[in-house]
Amino acid sequence: MVVVLVVGAAVVRAEGGRGSPPTTYNRQGPSLDTDKKRTHKFSREDVEVVHMEQAKRLLWLPLSLEERADIAEKYGADDLHICPDPWAVRHSWVNRETGEEQRARCNRWECLYCGPRKVVLWRQLVGQADPVLFLTLTKAGKTVEEAARALTTFVQALRRGSKGKGPNRVGARVAYPVEYFAVLERHHDFERNGFHWHLLIKGVEAIPYKEVIQPLWMSATHYSEETGEGAKIGHIERIRNAKAIGYVTKYLTKAVSLGEAGTRQVKRDRTAIVQDERGEVRIGRETVMETVASKAHRIRYSRHFFPEKVSALRIRLFAGIDGSEEGASEAGQAQDGKPLESEEGRGCSTWILVDRHEGMRQEVEDYKQKRFIEVFSDLQEEYRTDKQGYEQKKRAALAVIVGEARELARAEYKRCKRAALLRALEEDRPLSRRIINIWHYQRQQARLVG
Repeated sequence: MVVVLVVGAAVVRAEGGRGSPPTTYNRQGPSLDTDKKRTHKFSREDVEVVHMEQAKRLLWLPLSLEERADIAEKYGADDLHICPDPWAVRHSWVNRETGEEQRARCNRWECLYCGPRKVVLWRQLVGQADPVLFLTLTKAGKTVEEAARALTTFVQALRRGSKGKGPNRVGARVAYPVEYFAVLERHHDFERNGFHWHLLIKGVEAIPYKEVIQPLWMSATHYSEETGEGAKIGHIERIRNAKAIGYVTKYLTKAVSLGEAGTRQVKRDRTAIVQDERGEVRIGRETVMETVASKAHRIRYSRHFFPEKVSALRIRLFAGIDGSEEGASEAGQAQDGKPLESEEGRGCSTWILVDRHEGMRQEVEDYKQKRFIEVFSDLQEEYRTDKQGYEQKKRAALAVIVGEARELARAEYKRCKRAALLRALEEDRPLSRRIINIWHYQRQQARLVG
């Protein structure tokens, strides 16, 4: 008899001892079926005796690291322990003085490892700011740029106030010196409602909705009664507990598509196989134009919303806190996963970035370049006789080589990821319930998106 139990992060296996008969269960309790034909019923006292006898025969063994890694990969839980980004899998930060090592990470919101830990970080940072009001602004726009422009216009008008018109000061409005933390959410009915903002506000105790918020938001979104464009609906309430902070930070991991964020063209240099005027093949550099997402941010906050600099606040929050406290040690890292302690104090950082698999990566690149040269050397005669056939064969050969290199890189990535997963499981850092819940929510959202 073999039983596998999963309790929290502990995984154990129970095996029956030698000669132990199989156990059957019925409404009256367990019984020992020695001849596999009859089931003996026991009283409550007998059941306790049977349990004690079975417990003596059971041998409890912890699962090995390999078995735990197999279970994590089988059920897609490996990204709960490590960042699956290829760059993060290969690299780690090492302290030159103490020898301490921390895993690098991509630090992207959509990452199933980094996203939940960033949410925990920002939730604690926002909690330190003590916001007073929770404001929702609907129908901000269909792109991140449009929504950001509407929010900036709204906040500027809210802070500036108005002296009104004419000698009677018609439409006069006081200024509200607000500080805010805003998160953009993609509405589930995007075609109709687009994006809307969730804001946590401090600096004022109350803001009238009908007299101030609604007309300013209508003006910022260019609301039109005839066409229905823009927005005039919002909602504001006072923060009474931490639920509002949790509600806003929950949407931090919701990513937007490239078209919804906006795009821009950038120049990139890359290594390529080129031919000179004499038709000789060589490795060279070429410049290409690539389309990347714009820099418009869906997470915005004013300069004085936090009581101090965000980097200093993170260091103060997570100083001396180990990984068992909401994953705080992983959260207290810089943009590329570098420990924050290296950003303050001494001028020279004690942390260095180490590539654990640089040799294997170079082997893939060497293999690709070697195959390029071999194929083009074989096609030199074809180039002199039939240039059209040469172009077709060259494209086919390039596709084959790129496919071979991709398979090698994929196999190397799986090996590196497996090694990183084994190291993470060996460290055996406890996972907080909050990180697991956010990870589960983010995985559900990713499945809905497709």
